Amino acid sequence: MGERLEESVTALLDRYLSALWEDSNPLGMVPERWLAARDHARLILLDCARALRSDGAPAPAPQLGPALSPAPRHLPRTRLVDVLRAMSTLTDLTLERLAELVASLPAEERHPALARAAAELNRATALRVQAAAAAHEDQLLRQVEQANTDHRSRLAGEIHDRIGSSLALAFCHLALYRAETAAGRGADDRITALEQSLHEVVRFTQRVVSGLSPDELIEGLDASLRHDASILNLRGVPLRIEVSGDEGRLPARHREELFLVLREFLRNSFAHASPSSVGVAVRILPGRVDADAEDDGLGFDLLHAASASHGGLRTMRRRVTELGGAYLLTSNPGEGTRMRLSVPLPLPSRPPAAAPPPVPAEYAGNR
Repeated sequence: MGERLEESVTALLDRYLSALWEDSNPLGMVPERWLAARDHARLILLDCARALRSDGAPAPAPQLGPALSPAPRHLPRTRLVDVLRAMSTLTDLTLERLAELVASLPAEERHPALARAAAELNRATALRVQAAAAAHEDQLLRQVEQANTDHRSRLAGEIHDRIGSSLALAFCHLALYRAETAAGRGADDRITALEQSLHEVVRFTQRVVSGLSPDELIEGLDASLRHDASILNLRGVPLRIEVSGDEGRLPARHREELFLVLREFLRNSFAHASPSSVGVAVRILPGRVDADAEDDGLGFDLLHAASASHGGLRTMRRRVTELGGAYLLTSNPGEGTRMRLSVPLPLPSRPPAAAPPPVPAEYAGNR
């Protein structure tokens, strides 16, 4: 019977494909899926056929078939429920064929032969379905692990930009308080500002714990940048901040993310670059916002920074690209640092119907 089942494999696979189509199963309807499902089914049928061979040769140990391999990148992951449905279809078709094969046996031999064949089919199918389930579980665990890694990276960026920057502001207020007190000047406003910075840290921590989204800027982008820059600029470096255009065109999220990116640039410049001047220019257009920030400070090696753990630089790029924008950072030791970014803005729900200005060509390749 095993030999005859092995001869029937090609015909069974044709019937299997037709049945998958009738069932609207992706394993039969998507060409790449079918190629893997076909090879997987062939292995099951051959496992069963060789176990039923009349010469008594032992069946070979099952091997992982192509259908159990990870899906190509351009295809969604195969659902386990589709695999199980396909295996049920294959089992029904194979049992029908086995019943036809034992029909020629004497009546007293038909039932035992069919029972043995069904048991071998069940064994072969179960082993490969278990392997399929294990492969799907492994793939799912990898996806969960990647999601957790992405979440941790995002959380680390938020903590760096929000808690880290707020604490930096608090320490700046404290330094100014000590300097003004030592000079005999009143510095109560510095203590008030210090308390505000610490309260910002507490509020963000509470939002993280409760899972709420950060609040949007209470002040506008221009006012918020000037306020924080005046505190971070402890040495009184000449500073230019220009925000042109209508801030009303900026959605709350865009305004918040742009503020965090530009504030991080300013913080890095004042804390690490020892510049003699720093400038920020933001241009808000009907369908796009562009920003340039530069200092003439110490600069740094971008290749070294990319390979080291510079969470602030990575987070700046991530914030821009998640808004659909482009980001370019240039720096060399002794030559200062420049950041350029361009972010598209959503068009209003009413006219003008013109398309937003295209992202400048010089940003190409830096998305």
